[in-house]
Amino acid sequence: MKIRKIGGLIFVVFLFLLNSVNVNAYEDNSKEENAISKEIFESISLDEMEDSLEESSQEKIPFSVKEYVQNVCKGNCDLSLDSILEYLKRGISNQWETNKTLVVRLFAYAVLSGIFLNLSGSLYGKQLEENGFYLLYFLVVTILVSGFYAVFYVAEEVLGQVLSFMKTLVPAFSLALTWSSGSVTSVAFYEATLATIGVAENILYSFFLPIIQIYFLLRVMNPLSGGKFDKFASLLESIVRGGTKIILGIMLGHQGIKGLLMPALDQVKRNAVFRAAESIPGIGNVMNGVTDTIVGSGILIKSAIGVGGILAIAILCLLPLLKLGMFALMYRIMAAFSQPVADRRMVAIFQGSADSGKLLFQLVFMVAILFLLTLTIVIAATN
Repeated sequence: MKIRKIGGLIFVVFLFLLNSVNVNAYEDNSKEENAISKEIFESISLDEMEDSLEESSQEKIPFSVKEYVQNVCKGNCDLSLDSILEYLKRGISNQWETNKTLVVRLFAYAVLSGIFLNLSGSLYGKQLEENGFYLLYFLVVTILVSGFYAVFYVAEEVLGQVLSFMKTLVPAFSLALTWSSGSVTSVAFYEATLATIGVAENILYSFFLPIIQIYFLLRVMNPLSGGKFDKFASLLESIVRGGTKIILGIMLGHQGIKGLLMPALDQVKRNAVFRAAESIPGIGNVMNGVTDTIVGSGILIKSAIGVGGILAIAILCLLPLLKLGMFALMYRIMAAFSQPVADRRMVAIFQGSADSGKLLFQLVFMVAILFLLTLTIVIAATN
């Protein structure tokens, strides 16, 4: 009986010692992983990216990529949604306060143009109607041009912000890809993304934005010309709508092909190195464990930087997209409500402004989607 008790006691002590060894080994491994993650994180500079976010926007966005990556490395992936919602709410409120007076004035001018239209029964009334329309036309166009160029500046600014941010994100993300996947994938992503930035800067930003300006002016002047600019304006609209979709498809297809091939090539090279290291007597298992830790930490930091970049671009573009959407929606509603009582030429001006705002919205949206999907493809392909 005593022998059984002694044997049971020895077994309990053995389990306790074994558990202590496992806990100590786990703590040692955890410390080693944290040290390696810290070394990898410190080797990647995110300061330039932070400076780009702070300098590019007049109103500082409530998000920091560097802080997000640090929190992810500590196991915390939560976002401060309250501050983001407050940021959006404040921006939308400011936009409405700026435009509500103009909307009321424009609707009053539209109704007044309808009154002049109803006075065209006599020769004197016809002259009064034409003179009244031209007077109201120049008043309305002055307001519309001011409103359009305000949102045009919003679109121009946010496109410049996204391009500037991507130029600072690419070097940091490429370095993180070197740790997680390999140099081939890193160089391929660097080259492909720089090509995407070049296309966005030279075509979407420098070419399509001026086309939308010309399109707006044509739609505004069209009522005075008797509809002579209809076809040309339609051509410009087709160029912007079709061109953005074609560029999006080509760039994403190019990124997708590289995302399928380059990580596989790096994986083959890495496996060959790992097998050679494992064959070394005595240190093979140690080398295998260290390399697995390095790759795992690199994947975590790479994913954190990529997701942080996705969130930063989304937050950068969300408020401008809401402003552009409000502009297009307001003038579309104004055209719909003023059609029964206003001169058809006045309604055409409102509709042209709404369509111009819609083109600006599509351009900004396509640029945002282009870079968001580029980062998403690379993150998914290199995991």
